[in-house]
Amino acid sequence: MKKIIALVLSLALLLGCASALAETEKTYTGEFNVDDQFTIKWVAPEGYVVEEVRSGNPGTMIARLVPAEGNEDKPIMLMSIAFDEQYAEVGRLNDLDAETLAEIEATFKEEDEVEITYMETAYGTKLMMIRETEDKVDYIDFFTIYLGYQVEFVMTKSSEEGDAFITDEQIQTAIQFLSDVDFVPAEQ
Repeated sequence: MKKIIALVLSLALLLGCASALAETEKTYTGEFNVDDQFTIKWVAPEGYVVEEVRSGNPGTMIARLVPAEGNEDKPIMLMSIAFDEQYAEVGRLNDLDAETLAEIEATFKEEDEVEITYMETAYGTKLMMIRETEDKVDYIDFFTIYLGYQVEFVMTKSSEEGDAFITDEQIQTAIQFLSDVDFVPAEQ
């Protein structure tokens, strides 16, 4: 009798987990194929449209999230993707040791006074978040590595914003967007 009850409870838990997963499944609004190596899928934030811009350089691409009509006062978000021979054997930023991460961090600290923290997407991809240490934030930068490609996402104020600075609410929009970004390797 105890085995039957345990079996019924296990089935109920499995059904509950499957139901929860179905509820959290995302409907992607766009995707970006990177050199037939992987695809980046996303859900564009409300008030944004995604433009894909291909660079003339092999292995380098750019996508822009730009404010849709009527939302011109929102920041612009740029994603650049470039293959880096130095990281050719690196699957994800998650795979790097502390020393290599410190070397990458140092490149961002050369230009500005920044604070660097880490976050993970809902799919487990580690992102380095680079933020100016001043109260008035002109940009926020997110960086990761995936299959040897450096992927950088920068949020900057739009030309329509004038002297305004990026707000914490706008930064949260970028964090939510990036949390839902999925990196999907190409089927070999």
